[in-house]
Amino acid sequence: MHGDFSNITFSPDRGYSAVFDLQGRVGLDADRNEQTAILLHQLRGALADLMGPHAGPAGPGLGLAIANPAAADFTIGAGRYYVDGIGVGNPAETTYAKQPHAVLDVAGADKLPRGRYLVYLKVWERHVTEVEDPRLHEPALGLHHPDTSSRAQVVWQVRAVPVPTGDVSLESWVEEWIAAAASMDHKGVLQVRARRPLDAEDDPCAAPSDAGYTGENQLYRVEIRSGGTAKDGASFAWSRDNGSVIYPILATDGPVVQVSGLGRDRHTTLEIGQWVEAVDDAVSLRRELGWPRPAAPLRQVVDLDVELSTVTLDAPPPAIDLERHPYLRRWDHTPPGKSPDGAIPVTEAQAARKDMGWIPLERGIEVRFLAGERGKPHRYRTGDYWVFPARRTLGDVIWHHPQGSGPHGVVYHYAPLAVVQGEEVTGWRTAFALPLTHGL
Repeated sequence: MHGDFSNITFSPDRGYSAVFDLQGRVGLDADRNEQTAILLHQLRGALADLMGPHAGPAGPGLGLAIANPAAADFTIGAGRYYVDGIGVGNPAETTYAKQPHAVLDVAGADKLPRGRYLVYLKVWERHVTEVEDPRLHEPALGLHHPDTSSRAQVVWQVRAVPVPTGDVSLESWVEEWIAAAASMDHKGVLQVRARRPLDAEDDPCAAPSDAGYTGENQLYRVEIRSGGTAKDGASFAWSRDNGSVIYPILATDGPVVQVSGLGRDRHTTLEIGQWVEAVDDAVSLRRELGWPRPAAPLRQVVDLDVELSTVTLDAPPPAIDLERHPYLRRWDHTPPGKSPDGAIPVTEAQAARKDMGWIPLERGIEVRFLAGERGKPHRYRTGDYWVFPARRTLGDVIWHHPQGSGPHGVVYHYAPLAVVQGEEVTGWRTAFALPLTHGL
């Protein structure tokens, strides 16, 4: 999530059950956020143990029933359903074309397949600030007061994929397709380190004299921009503020974008030469579709007008719908040479070659993407990301994965709902009931 956090500390393998505040100590956002993550992990784990990987309450509460298939649409019933313990609620019957959490091109890229197809549920969480949801803002604090908190929103979408023709076991194919969709195997592996730059200045106020990292306290984010393999043109961008610096868009005129402000301090100020991404609800809800489709290119800032709060980009941004809460997100990388999408190309290296393939970010921080077994390239997905803190007092990054780590997110969860062929619907949902049983 692109929040303005000091750190993200939750890790399920540690087995922590609670976070205790100590009297008279400084309060940290990371501690409070970890407590929430611990409780959610325990609750969802217990629900998944009881219900299985996907199920809903038996009876009229069982939600997301697929019915009334037509040439280009079908209905999605109201009710609740759970995927890996994550609750999904549909308050009222809707249709494939008008889902509350989906912005679909039903006449183009999202057109329903011909013939027999699987209807499935896709669930994940996205980060929401008061820019995306103005109701989160407290008016008593004033229009320009920094936001106080943000939210995680459970997003659910019903999608469809064609079923192969020929002699195929439908039950086996559905099970294998859902497992493959949720698999982490196609994602990359990242390593991170800090090595003191040769041109670093010996400033004891900035970092220790032997520091590998020479910057301030930051939470860095490395995010895949264009998906695919390194050979296909996969790319990434990085931010020293977890990608949290954004500028709400008020109006656009070609490459000129008017925003609500250009930053509240020196850390959040937008400057000429920086690269930005135009985001709205549609982009946020379709981000992972950058693979296999190309992601919208980043744009470079070529001029600023502080009085008018306008940003002139090197080219017009993608079409902006002011009803979909648009904003510019600042990235801190500099792409090498001419980049087709304004990002940095992904290059992979063999893990055994310890000093090869490192890509410098800034202030001594370097990252590298590792190739798979026997040099097999990984397949990256747009929106996948890694985060890691860097601390001035340590003169180093905090990275607990010396052998490399898969993406820290986004985690997508899948469940089959139905198989449709013509006007025939074969339900694929699972129901659960929890009767009171004594004497076990």
